Amino acid sequence: MTALELGAAIQKKSIDPVDLAEYFLDRMAALDPGHRIYIRATADRARTEALAASTRAKAGLRQSPLDGVPMSWKDLTDTAGTETTFGSALLQDRVPNRDALLLRRATLAGMVCLGKTTLSEFAYSGLGINPIMGTPANGADEEIERVPGGSSSGAAVSVTNGLAAAGIGSDTGGSVRIPAALNGIVGLKTTIGLLPLDGILALSPTFDTIGPLTRDIADANAIFAILNESRPFDLAGASLRGVRLLKPTDIMFDDLDPIVTNAIGKALDKLSNAGAEIVEGVVPEFVEAFEHVAKHGNIISAEASALWRELVDRRGDEMYWGIRSRFDLAKSLTAIDAESAHIGLKAIAAQFRTRVAGYAAVVHPTCPRVAPPIADLQDDPTAYDDANLAMTRNTRLGNIMETCGITVPCQTDDQLPVGLSFMAMGNREGMVLRLGRAAEDALV
Repeated sequence: MTALELGAAIQKKSIDPVDLAEYFLDRMAALDPGHRIYIRATADRARTEALAASTRAKAGLRQSPLDGVPMSWKDLTDTAGTETTFGSALLQDRVPNRDALLLRRATLAGMVCLGKTTLSEFAYSGLGINPIMGTPANGADEEIERVPGGSSSGAAVSVTNGLAAAGIGSDTGGSVRIPAALNGIVGLKTTIGLLPLDGILALSPTFDTIGPLTRDIADANAIFAILNESRPFDLAGASLRGVRLLKPTDIMFDDLDPIVTNAIGKALDKLSNAGAEIVEGVVPEFVEAFEHVAKHGNIISAEASALWRELVDRRGDEMYWGIRSRFDLAKSLTAIDAESAHIGLKAIAAQFRTRVAGYAAVVHPTCPRVAPPIADLQDDPTAYDDANLAMTRNTRLGNIMETCGITVPCQTDDQLPVGLSFMAMGNREGMVLRLGRAAEDALV
């Protein structure tokens, strides 16, 4: 059942929030004994919140359609009295005394906090491999342990494996959209600065965003509304008829895995059949952005190093090498390099907004590859770096261009998951959610 369906069952009194919380806690204990999905459960908190939700439901005083519905939270979200570690042993003793603002908003709406999910160390990888704190296996393949996608790895797998009704993740270069795509669920990347980051551990303040990972668009819409303290967007009658979508001929469709090529091709045909006008066009800003980063350095690397360099320099031998090496990338960057990178990318993003103004969204594969086996990457630096660059290629452009976006699953039943993304200009969450809702119908 989706989060909203569970909420509706609570409203009808066919499900009690206390029983629902115990159901998920039991599944967590049975299916995640090694804490590869949840770094830690917040069982006492979940039971207390569920009991309060049950009391409200019986009295007809529910706070929201999701009152009593259990959620998972990525372990960069401060949770009062519970370790918040950023997926790193370097922060294992960090216990905040206050909830993050977004967690407080969710709690006021009655949502139940089940626990803190695993992630790439410091949220600094699109693969989700974390041998130190736990790597959850992709929920879409029961035979081969494949990467879950990162950095919101545990958030995605908690939803796919039925260990939460929905999960909250973060997205700095694709960290909501990538794991959502690789696990066959929905992921919403929100506009930079729209949702408050108070109490959220930072990787790159310039690009960090928060967003939900869910089973469907309706859930993403409902959760976003709670986090944003706004009304849900009206998704009724969402249609692709007459909608202009830009299919870029620069970068985003290059070097696709054959499975991705096949799934995306069929998906675009279905969108066209549903009435969408898909226009191929050049987007030189994509090339310019990557060339600019190559010349002046990566803003994410510079900001991550500025925030965490002292700790990493002191205790870097306790980190996974795949993440430690990424911090080392910034050592040669100067302050001038970092500022040049920032100014240049802002200008490129402005050019991009002008170029795509006549389209509802840019449509593209979320990731150019399907999820590779963990064993192929974990101990191979070359393969790890290649896979990480590939997985983050398309989604990073969404962050650089200051967009919002959503990924929806588009694979057939016999394929590994593939995500189709809609990228729109910032503060158009309502548009991408309506596009996503219409795409759900078209892609059936």
